[in-house]
Amino acid sequence: MIESDAPRKGAPADVADPLLGRILNERFRILETLGAGGMGRVYKAMQAPLDRLVALKVLNPQYSGEGKDPGFQKRFFLEASVTAKLRHPNTVTVIDYGKTEDGIYYIAMEYLEGLTLSQLLTQEGPLPWERALAIGQQVARSLREAHKVGLIHRDLKPANVMILNQEADHDVVKVLDFGLVKSFSGDAAMKEDTTLTQAGVILGSPQYMAPEQARNIADPRSDVYSLGVVLYQTLMGRPPFQAAQSIDVIVKHINDPPPPFHTVWPDHTVPAEVEALVMKCLAKRPVDRYASMDAVLQGMRTAASASGVSGVFATRTGLNAVGSGPHSGPHSGIHSGAHPALGSGPTPAPNTMALDISVDEAGGLAEKKSRKGLGIALFGVSLFVGLGVASIFVLRGAQKPPPEPAVSAPVARTPVAPPPTREAAPVAEAAAPPPAAPRPVRFDVESDPPGAEVKINGRVRGNTPLVINHTPDTPGLADVEVSFAMDGYQTVSKTYSGEPGTTVNVSIKLPRIKKQPGPKPSPKAPSSQYKDDPYQ
Repeated sequence: MIESDAPRKGAPADVADPLLGRILNERFRILETLGAGGMGRVYKAMQAPLDRLVALKVLNPQYSGEGKDPGFQKRFFLEASVTAKLRHPNTVTVIDYGKTEDGIYYIAMEYLEGLTLSQLLTQEGPLPWERALAIGQQVARSLREAHKVGLIHRDLKPANVMILNQEADHDVVKVLDFGLVKSFSGDAAMKEDTTLTQAGVILGSPQYMAPEQARNIADPRSDVYSLGVVLYQTLMGRPPFQAAQSIDVIVKHINDPPPPFHTVWPDHTVPAEVEALVMKCLAKRPVDRYASMDAVLQGMRTAASASGVSGVFATRTGLNAVGSGPHSGPHSGIHSGAHPALGSGPTPAPNTMALDISVDEAGGLAEKKSRKGLGIALFGVSLFVGLGVASIFVLRGAQKPPPEPAVSAPVARTPVAPPPTREAAPVAEAAAPPPAAPRPVRFDVESDPPGAEVKINGRVRGNTPLVINHTPDTPGLADVEVSFAMDGYQTVSKTYSGEPGTTVNVSIKLPRIKKQPGPKPSPKAPSSQYKDDPYQ
């Protein structure tokens, strides 16, 4: 399911939506609303005559119609046409796109069940570094294909990364929303028209955009920077730069070095090699970053190997996976097992290590070579055995029968000790029921203003608003210390308690820091000159 981070619309809004129940171009029957944003809405729809569920993105009516906003109409179809050319299993599949007779623009995409990476981080907080790299390398593979055909995403962020659980494969990644895609190839038909970018308008999401995007300049290394921001947030629970105003975030991207991990989370367990990988992605100058997604993937392999992980990433399948829930613990993003969306292939055994030796687009190469070598070896062995048997028969026919051998003295053999037997566990111990695990307490955390960094017992868990499930170490009340921090506001810390299985509402109003009188600031640019993520 493709969802935006915006809250779902309630029943009154759905009842008033004229598109609900409508059939577009005799093919797509709209069933319900999945999400909405500035650019349009996303619906769950049924495609005829295949009876296939799809996610239908519909352009906002304010951008439809001749002469209203041709730039957005062109960008809408540019997203559809270029995304339809991408075939990587980690990229969302575009099924169809078009326009109805009454001027409704739509894109039909595969319907995905899962969470965005943004939602996953809100639920679970920072992820273990092995898991973060497993997700990041799938994102890099999706972008690598786009870069090879001359396309830059330009709007990579956790809200545009879907995390799926498909049968035995967990954390399958799908990269969404190539709505700000730009061509850097020589294909004039694919190059971004100057009418698509309004003068003085910055396209992208401030917390994740590369410094050069503030000047509407981008190349594949701009996506490398955005991937670095996503990895930083996945590991630390927050992006490297935060501020109340979007323009202040952009200025920090241009001027400030990203905070080292220990300043954000003193007790983190991320290896230094992994932190160095992220910081190289976040270099201010494009020339100082990884030059391509292939280089990023190699950097991930090197960092993982130097940190003691055999191969590249561990993979988990089945119900006995590492971690406490469907999204926790280290595991692989390779996912070469049989799957209706990703194709078929060899499936690793549960709890085994999958080594990423060959390039994923040629995944069968190593296996084919090994089978070919095995066939040659078996042929050689069979030929050798056949020649040996033939020679024995020839020699027997030419020689006299040998005399009976003399009976030799028996050879003393060292007695072999029988294998040790396992002692049966006492029946009373086996029958004892395990102690019941304490139930978690749900803390609904909000702040005024929203966007404050939240620490639970000294550990960064994200930014408000967010939901935190805390499991106490012992039965009884769960006590947590909640700290709120935000630029321009005083840091507030309070302790909250809750019974297991209950929900505790945590809401705080942050007092603003009083500033000393100073020169009057220059007037702020009007908000219309910045478009933050027009699709979500």
